[in-house]
Amino acid sequence: MENHNEKIVLYKDEPDENAGRCECGNNIFKSRVLDGKFYRKCQECGKTKIV
Repeated sequence: MENHNEKIVLYKDEPDENAGRCECGNNIFKSRVLDGKFYRKCQECGKTKIV
């Protein structure tokens, strides 16, 4: 990912409270696959989850 200091969590450890929405309430994400893992980054708060 671009910033190695960002918080990256596993989806199974911190699932969405509301399906398809970040904890901040946003539903717009920037997604990418890196090293065979699917990363979903919130465009509002920047939190990244490995789904």
